[in-house]
Amino acid sequence: MSNFPENIISVVAGSGNTCQHIITALLNHNATVIVPVKSFVEIQSLQKATADVTLGELVPVLADIPDHHKASRLFKDIEGRFGQINLTIIVFDNNYSGGQLTETPYEEWERMQQNSISSCFVVGKVILDFMKRNTQGVYRNAHGIYIAVSDRYSCDKAKISPLTIIAAHMQAELSKIFAEEVKYTGIKYYHIIADDFNSQTNDYDIAQYIIDLCTV
Repeated sequence: MSNFPENIISVVAGSGNTCQHIITALLNHNATVIVPVKSFVEIQSLQKATADVTLGELVPVLADIPDHHKASRLFKDIEGRFGQINLTIIVFDNNYSGGQLTETPYEEWERMQQNSISSCFVVGKVILDFMKRNTQGVYRNAHGIYIAVSDRYSCDKAKISPLTIIAAHMQAELSKIFAEEVKYTGIKYYHIIADDFNSQTNDYDIAQYIIDLCTV
């Protein structure tokens, strides 16, 4: 789009095809897209998925975003190198094993809490607080967009995976609170809830919707 912001500095964290579609869409609009990854294998996969894109700048960085202290250092480093962050997108793919909740292994419950609920809280807390303050911790004239993306919770999915519906409900509630807390700061907060994660048609629609949110 002609009115897409120029030289937008974005951070996109997550995994799967949905996340890659979002990254590709931003690159095609000439954005600098900084992507935290956990391994060199993820970097190779990301570079392969975006190999045909000739615009923008892809900057993969090895980082552990759910870690509070590491995430804080990462964002300070990004701002020092690229300038203030305009856009942050976090993609949560709530894909957990099915079966009755009473028969769910406790390890799977802990994995869901860590990957979906705790991560949603830690990432939102760190990034939104960072967007409100400068690197010296002083409140600044906040701007920018924070977008959480997760799959839809429904009764049908609950029958397949109770952990998925619990994660999605908790993420939605956290987003309501985060959005309320930052609504007067100048930060725009969105939570996109989508059906059928990682399907090509819906991934394209999600990516395009995000592009539309970033227009002025």
